[in-house]
Amino acid sequence: MLRQITLFFLFLISATATFSQTSNSGNDTEASNLLKRVSEKYKAYKNISAEFKLVIQRPKLKPEEGDKKYTDTLKGKIQMQGPKFNIDIKGQRIICDGKNIWTYSAKDKETQINYFEETDDIFSPSKIFSLYKDGIMYQVKEKKEVNGKSITVIEMSPPSKKASYFKIDVSIDEATLQLMESKIYEKNGVRYVYKFIRQTSDANLSDEFFTFDAKKFPGVKVVDLR
Repeated sequence: MLRQITLFFLFLISATATFSQTSNSGNDTEASNLLKRVSEKYKAYKNISAEFKLVIQRPKLKPEEGDKKYTDTLKGKIQMQGPKFNIDIKGQRIICDGKNIWTYSAKDKETQINYFEETDDIFSPSKIFSLYKDGIMYQVKEKKEVNGKSITVIEMSPPSKKASYFKIDVSIDEATLQLMESKIYEKNGVRYVYKFIRQTSDANLSDEFFTFDAKKFPGVKVVDLR
């Protein structure tokens, strides 16, 4: 379960950025201009800290059953600085210094260490705020008011039909240019809704913050898989 959450969470927050990345001339001009402004805003930050809520919605086996049975909600915090990140989510800690990644489970009192390698499915979370890559198609899906804020929802589609998901909706606050929410639509019917609760930037984060110190976790078992 720990590995699934680790891989999923890294995939989720990076996939949001991947779908936001394109200079394809066939895309919506309004959406392109908005994404460019968002990209420039986040690239200017030294680091980013964000509290988040992740809602996982599974398809119902029986239509008459309640939504609660098929919905899971996780809360946590992510802090990023360049290629480094520190994620705290539901008794688990995922830390990366850009080269190594530590995955800690409080329940199991165990930490696994691996080399961190980016693949098509797993990226550095820092890429969530990097925009522009060829191949992704996007357009403005809707504009709406949420708690007095003007929100633009941009719908994005993957360049490959082999992807396990068929689209992502990204919600942006037009006034602050902050990413507010992303919703991934999996082909198997599962929906992942990732929401930013609070965002801050330019905190004083040391290099030690992005490494795992076993001394701070008495009794932890360290498994080095590098």
